[in-house]
Amino acid sequence: MRRLFAWAITLLLIAIGLLWPLVFDSGSGGGGTVDDPVVISDYRADFTVDDAGELTAVETITGDFPSDRHGIFRYWDVANPNSPRVRQEPEIDSVSLDGGPVPYEVLWESHRFRVAKIGDPDRTLDAGSHVYEIRYRIPGVLDPGATGADRRFATATGESEAPSTFFWNVIAPSWNNRIDRAEITVTLPAGVTGAQCSVGFGVGQQCAELSATGRTVRVEARELPPRTPVTVRIGVDAPPPARAELPWDYRWDRILGSSVDGVAWMLGLTAAAALAGYLWRRAVVERPPAFPLQYAPPPGIGPVQAEYLRTEKVPSHGLTATLYHLAEHDLITLRQVNAKQWEVRGTAGKSRWADVDPVSVAVGSALKIIGTGTEFEAKHTARSGEKLSKARTDMAAAVKQWALDEGLMVKRGREDWLQVANLLAAIGAVCAFFGWGFATTMASLPFAAFFVVTVPSWVAGLGTRRTAAGRQLWSQVGGFHRMLCTDSAEARFDFAARKDLYTTYLPFAVAAGVAALWAKKYETVMGIAAPQPQWYQSSPSSGSDGSGGFDAGGGFDSFESALSSSISAYTASQAASSSSSSSGGSSFSGGGGGGGGGGGGGGSW
Repeated sequence: MRRLFAWAITLLLIAIGLLWPLVFDSGSGGGGTVDDPVVISDYRADFTVDDAGELTAVETITGDFPSDRHGIFRYWDVANPNSPRVRQEPEIDSVSLDGGPVPYEVLWESHRFRVAKIGDPDRTLDAGSHVYEIRYRIPGVLDPGATGADRRFATATGESEAPSTFFWNVIAPSWNNRIDRAEITVTLPAGVTGAQCSVGFGVGQQCAELSATGRTVRVEARELPPRTPVTVRIGVDAPPPARAELPWDYRWDRILGSSVDGVAWMLGLTAAAALAGYLWRRAVVERPPAFPLQYAPPPGIGPVQAEYLRTEKVPSHGLTATLYHLAEHDLITLRQVNAKQWEVRGTAGKSRWADVDPVSVAVGSALKIIGTGTEFEAKHTARSGEKLSKARTDMAAAVKQWALDEGLMVKRGREDWLQVANLLAAIGAVCAFFGWGFATTMASLPFAAFFVVTVPSWVAGLGTRRTAAGRQLWSQVGGFHRMLCTDSAEARFDFAARKDLYTTYLPFAVAAGVAALWAKKYETVMGIAAPQPQWYQSSPSSGSDGSGGFDAGGGFDSFESALSSSISAYTASQAASSSSSSSGGSSFSGGGGGGGGGGGGGGSW
């Protein structure tokens, strides 16, 4: 269940990273909302639409510049809100300044706005009047005739009904400059049935002039404040030409891009990345052997060793299991003093510890309980927690070294590269989610697929490999584990013949995290609660007197809680010490619009 929850959270985070632009992206971009110091004294545009619906534009912009400007920028919204599956990306043919060449670069912003940054970053313009000419082409500008029919205009001439419509912001809505005078000429591929015009948003204000003759419409506007569009809707007496469309609308461009082929390539890369990750992981992760049922653990190994061979991981309850294992072998006794304190007392001479496994010896040495009369108290103090922390660390080091020394495992350092690749894939996915170096969030999919497939590389065992002897022992330990946790109907165990085997194998069940299942198996077979071990002396006040079953009352939970409480006290003391030693340092604080196509705008820089 925990693993399924982790997978669900991982997939949810990937989905959020992929789809967040649909929720959080406002769709605005480009010019900003600050009035520009450059005043456009004269704006002239000549728009010509051919039979295929392609617009050829010549914009002549005369501006009065202060002395600190490098040039201007012009940006276009490639999305048309009236035809959301059409992309109207401009193709810039030329840009000139005062009749001569001028450097410029064309950029993308938010995968929706095409930006021309015009000027030399190393020099500023002389103060005064300068004239820019921008020539560009935009495909697919003719909409079906009913497009924009519900929009009301302040100025109109002729009939609004026609087979096709040119519904366009002839002055883009996000120019940050004041425009003193604007003159626009629009030439269509067929006769004009009628024309409508508004200055501003909604119904807006009347245009200074609107006239339609033959295939040509002329529009004039005066004294336009910054970010004021001039929108026209012109009926064209010709059917709308076919134009390229995408299967998705422009809101998905930040996710999918603007190319069907690009999406297909990305899906192919995702599948390839997932396959590569799967094959790599399969090459470094050991395949388990068969686990025939075993009714006893392999001789000579303790519970932590058995669990480490089975999972290549030091068990989280390994310290508790080892102490139980020592108690079962009459080397120590465990006595509960109160609800939060336990006494561990050594009951055997050092000679008897010579036959104990190295993991148990490491724990006994760390807690100083080797020898008769030695004693350790597990209680909520930093000193007690320090010893337990050391015992846990020494136990982990001892079991790993034992596996290597006995030839049961060998190191495979090159396998760790899979974890490095997994981390790099996670970084690549995050960068693509936030658009750092990638145009679309979909670019995260190959990284995310590789990451998800190779996440199991972080489970214990990567970097080591069991030898033939280790795999044989793994098979035996795995079979014994099956016996401990499998339902009694599937793996019968004759407790009646040897009742003491329940407590003998209890440390192994604790190490494997199946103590409750082992107790339930005993209860099912015997019809009574699992007994409390003789070496486990609980306090009467704890509620565990043996009648309710060792696993049912304050038994295992109480002892484990005492160990955890001690370690927590030590950890807290270390954190407090670290905080104290580091205190005293310094601290620091610190578009669309208009209704038609032709969104965008501009300004100076």
